[in-house]
Amino acid sequence: MAKHLIGICIGFVVTLLSAMPSFAQFLPQTPIVYTPTTTTDSLLNRYSKMHSKPNAYWQLTDEEWTTYEELKKKSPWSVWENHSTPLAMLSYYSSSMEEKRRYARIEAELDVWRQYSVTEFQTLYDKERTIVQERYVEYIQKRMPTLATLKPFDKLRLFVNAGDCDVHCRSLVTRILKTQAKVDIFIIGAADEKAIFKWAESASIPVERVKTKEITLNFDNGIFAAASKSMAIPTPKLPALFKQTTGGGNQVVAI
Repeated sequence: MAKHLIGICIGFVVTLLSAMPSFAQFLPQTPIVYTPTTTTDSLLNRYSKMHSKPNAYWQLTDEEWTTYEELKKKSPWSVWENHSTPLAMLSYYSSSMEEKRRYARIEAELDVWRQYSVTEFQTLYDKERTIVQERYVEYIQKRMPTLATLKPFDKLRLFVNAGDCDVHCRSLVTRILKTQAKVDIFIIGAADEKAIFKWAESASIPVERVKTKEITLNFDNGIFAAASKSMAIPTPKLPALFKQTTGGGNQVVAI
């Protein structure tokens, strides 16, 4: 019985909705022709101005703004969760089609101005970001060596944790080895030589370069902590790469 009644109700609603004319039928059928009264530059300039009253930003009169504030407090829109602009809310309650068109026109112009302003700012930001980034890279390269500035005759110290060399670790090791610099690798936490060889195998360390001592595999024995302390820096996150200076000191290499 309940299912039968529900079916009747649904059928009634569908019939009622299908019988209702669409909203478009109530709108005037005369095509809307907009003749620009100002240039695009003037339009952009108009919406870019600073104002002392909030209504001026929306191109609304004091009376219209008062009406909007009353609607915002007392109308259903004060209860419904919405993001209606003052222009949209005034349009909802306007009985004049000309007013509705005016509000829609201002809203459209504001949207165009907003899009233009955001695009303009983003373009300027991208250019300035490139300049700042280039200056930063130049500064870092002068202050701190990077993999790109290393030379084959440089001496490096690479500190890593014992265990398997993961994807990030292998990628870093590959980039370091491409510099052709001499690398002393210190495996922190390695209990024995077997642990060192296991790490080297997982990192794909070339055996021939180990035999020629271009690469050495070593226990840490506190060297990492001592090197960090000598540079008066916080202990770097592992893996960490140091470049040995001519005076026997160390520089952190940006990796």
